[in-house]
Amino acid sequence: MDPATLLTLFSFDRIAEQNGWAMAALGIAIDIACLALLSFIISRVPVIIAFSERIGEAFSKNRLPIVEQPATAPQAALDHDFSAEGTHQIATVYKDCAKALGASFQLPDLYRISQANGLPHPHLTIKTLREAGLLLAEGDGSFKWNL
Repeated sequence: MDPATLLTLFSFDRIAEQNGWAMAALGIAIDIACLALLSFIISRVPVIIAFSERIGEAFSKNRLPIVEQPATAPQAALDHDFSAEGTHQIATVYKDCAKALGASFQLPDLYRISQANGLPHPHLTIKTLREAGLLLAEGDGSFKWNL
């Protein structure tokens, strides 16, 4: 294409023929309107937050009071001495708590009983008892004491 054709292809006359000026003005007007709407919404954010807090307070007044359960005292004060002697003492405390489970039991049951009796750190203690060989797996998912 020669330069004269390019100048007539992208000239101001061609823009005016296809309503290009009107489309450009409309685009600018839409942008400004959207920005104004966005600034209005942002300016109302504190009012919306205050309103939601008032609604939340109204709902919280209608709730029943929460009664906290008294914490159960641990059955035995364990020093978490994980030496061989200390681990054996901890195992005897756990075994005494888990007498109701019988000779063979599941670990989740032992965990629940230890929590119910208020024994501290049941996951760590059960893991240590297994590593020390005081809690043996029977192969079918159940465990037994090796004391």
